Amino acid sequence: MLVIGIGAGNSRKQNRSVDNIKKSEWLNDQLRRFRLAHEFVSDSSVRWGELIVPEAGRDQPRSDKALRIVAITSLPIGFMTLQTLLAHERGFPDRVNLACVVTDDPMNADAKIGVRKRIWHHYNRAERAVIESQTVMSALQNKVPVYTGDIKQPWFKNQLGAMQPDAVICCGFGQMLDPEFLSIPKLGCYNIHPTDLSRNIGVGPAPYEGAKANDVRTSRWTVHIMTKDIDGGPIIGLSPPIFVRTESGGFPDNPIDYYSKMLDGLDYLVFHMAKALADKKLDGRTDPVKQLDFDALFPAHIKQRMLEPLRQSPKYPFPDPALFSV
Repeated sequence: MLVIGIGAGNSRKQNRSVDNIKKSEWLNDQLRRFRLAHEFVSDSSVRWGELIVPEAGRDQPRSDKALRIVAITSLPIGFMTLQTLLAHERGFPDRVNLACVVTDDPMNADAKIGVRKRIWHHYNRAERAVIESQTVMSALQNKVPVYTGDIKQPWFKNQLGAMQPDAVICCGFGQMLDPEFLSIPKLGCYNIHPTDLSRNIGVGPAPYEGAKANDVRTSRWTVHIMTKDIDGGPIIGLSPPIFVRTESGGFPDNPIDYYSKMLDGLDYLVFHMAKALADKKLDGRTDPVKQLDFDALFPAHIKQRMLEPLRQSPKYPFPDPALFSV
């Protein structure tokens, strides 16, 4: 992973805290220096954020039959979701194409993303800066535009409509998608949530707290169709169980440890969700995916690994190259 150096190349700025550095200094100027951003586009109606256009156009062949995905991803769980989608696109460019990445801007005091209530509050500001910059840079390096602003404004909805997305895949995002936004993708919008919503565990902005309150030994990812109700849309499927306890059997005291353990198998979940949507697009269908048996789609050795106790340094590649070897 790349790491952004705050104020790199300027000794005066190197000693300044992230709190005192404007976004134009800690991210946008870096993107220009690295030749990743061509321009930053916004509108006076947008309360915060901007559309960041990559420096160069895409050099991958495009296909009218490829599924056009908008990835709405924030936090490390969202970053890893994005990595899986990018790998899926590289492996199967005629099947999956990323039209845009939408991400939180947790460093922006004007952003209405519930930083103090959501998973973001477990990370300090320097960590938030790194997470956001990694997400933005990862997309731009693959020539995918990135939007960091208010998704409810008509200006961005018009931008989104012009991208002609077939589907939205969301993980870890801090804004609610309104009915007008939800109606734009032909195949629907899908959220990937890090608790078992079928048991009403961890609904809303604090999944870890919900899992801890229920004293769970295993947790699951839930994939559901997004509606105006937070985490309330129809459930498409659940991941196989993930053991979230330590080797001594205790529930992790650090929320970040819980979310790190939940990454096990996330690549398989995202891959098969995108594949199911791509199959729909290839068949010329516009009805949403309604059910997926993820347990049947996960290899036995991956399901077994997911039941191992929490360890500080997992030793497996992410996303799994085996997903893209066929």
